[in-house]
Amino acid sequence: MAYDFEFGSSTAKGGFASEDKVVEKFNNWKNDKEAQVWLKILGCKLEDIKEVRAIGIPPQINKKFARSLGLENDEDLQFKKADLQVQITVILSNGVIKRENISVKKANKNANYNQVDKRKVDRYQKIWKFDDEIATILKLFTGEIEPVKHPYLLYKYCGITPEELEDCRRIYLNYLKPEYLEKIIKFFSDKKFQILLDIIKGRGALAAEWLMVVRYDSDKDETKWILTNINTALDCFQRGDVKLTKKKKASLQLSNGIVMQRKGGTPDPTSLQFKIKPLLIFDYIEKSE
Repeated sequence: MAYDFEFGSSTAKGGFASEDKVVEKFNNWKNDKEAQVWLKILGCKLEDIKEVRAIGIPPQINKKFARSLGLENDEDLQFKKADLQVQITVILSNGVIKRENISVKKANKNANYNQVDKRKVDRYQKIWKFDDEIATILKLFTGEIEPVKHPYLLYKYCGITPEELEDCRRIYLNYLKPEYLEKIIKFFSDKKFQILLDIIKGRGALAAEWLMVVRYDSDKDETKWILTNINTALDCFQRGDVKLTKKKKASLQLSNGIVMQRKGGTPDPTSLQFKIKPLLIFDYIEKSE
């Protein structure tokens, strides 16, 4: 097995395809060669390590678990990444404690999109400070405001009647009149980097400093991973303009690798969600070599 220490990638038959396995491998670092590579990427010298403790941090954290992590600030929980994270605590032989948060994304080679954040529109409005008109449009988009029950709003923003809707539960962004579509695109273009910071890195004590992407190829029974710092990941995923997706039922594309959609399904079908193509990081890093 060959390791690339600079970019943190390797290929292994079988390997691991779950976040729990990442935790297990870190905790078995003395006997696990890949975990030793990861620790080196995190800036640790193996000979200086006294102890490594890894825990999985699930999407939802109750207050008891938060206190066990030493978290008392509500902001730490509010801005925690919505996906699974692994927190690594490294105790060095000189007594220094090093703690790193890793956002873990797994994807099958043929199924690339992965949710990174979802909330109600009002929550995003509070975080990103968009005006009430944008909030109303986004609620029409998610179906939190049902357009058939508010024909005035539907006509104001889209210039159509309820009978013209393809889906009575919501609107698509390509329905919007040009001036309102321009307003949506301008807001997300102006706030794009802050939005990416919040949905990929997060804020507070549980903000991710690293991104690990695990790609499993079922055809080859092969796992490949990349562990990179979060700034490299942000640079990768911010590339490309804000625009409508190329679909008849359009959502918003924030960049080449990020889309904003209506959540749909259960639970919280009328939430707004953001999804990324985590496997883009492989091409980005390989081209940077």
